[in-house]
Amino acid sequence: MLYATQNDGVTPDRVEISLKMAYLKSRRDPNSRILEGFVTLLEHFQKNHMALAALLQEAANLIRSQFTLRYVMIGLKGQDGTYKYEFMSGMRDDSWAAHKKKVYTLASFATSVPGWYSVGVISKLSRVYLEEKNPLGPGYETSVNRPALLSLQRSSIDTSLEADFFNTLIKGSKDELLGWIEYPGTVGGKLPDATVIRNVEVVASILGAAITYLDRKKRTP
Repeated sequence: MLYATQNDGVTPDRVEISLKMAYLKSRRDPNSRILEGFVTLLEHFQKNHMALAALLQEAANLIRSQFTLRYVMIGLKGQDGTYKYEFMSGMRDDSWAAHKKKVYTLASFATSVPGWYSVGVISKLSRVYLEEKNPLGPGYETSVNRPALLSLQRSSIDTSLEADFFNTLIKGSKDELLGWIEYPGTVGGKLPDATVIRNVEVVASILGAAITYLDRKKRTP
């Protein structure tokens, strides 16, 4: 029987050390940090009593901090069937107060509603609403976080204007709309790239699973 000969310079200990060092280095990578954020959100499922409010607030904070977004808001479907903003991270108090008063219906989230927002469909879950196509009416300046910046012009294809925003839908197991995650551009004035949008969709999927799980648990005798 033939046996492989071991290179004296490549010992098992060196292999283990190399793997460990590579792992520690990867923990500092931005992609690894967002994975750790997902793990933190998923840990809520392991608790005896999942606190949905804590999970949603943590999700809003995670998305804003990981992707340096100016703010994040999360809206939910209420018992009366309407949709309202419930959680936020990074909004000014007066802007958040204005959003808290808004009430939407399921029809508000359609991709084509006459007299409503002009929607740019990115994927099944994500849409973009650009400022040029959705000019704010009189009195709506308080609903944006930095109204003084509304007069700026888009200088490049990845420039984010103050009133630009994205919606990523939170869906249930039967594709029903449970809520949405709303966010603008980055603090550096750029539109979120495809990686950011896809990661927000992953968070939306986690939130959809949590809401569905708690709803089923509530209805189970």
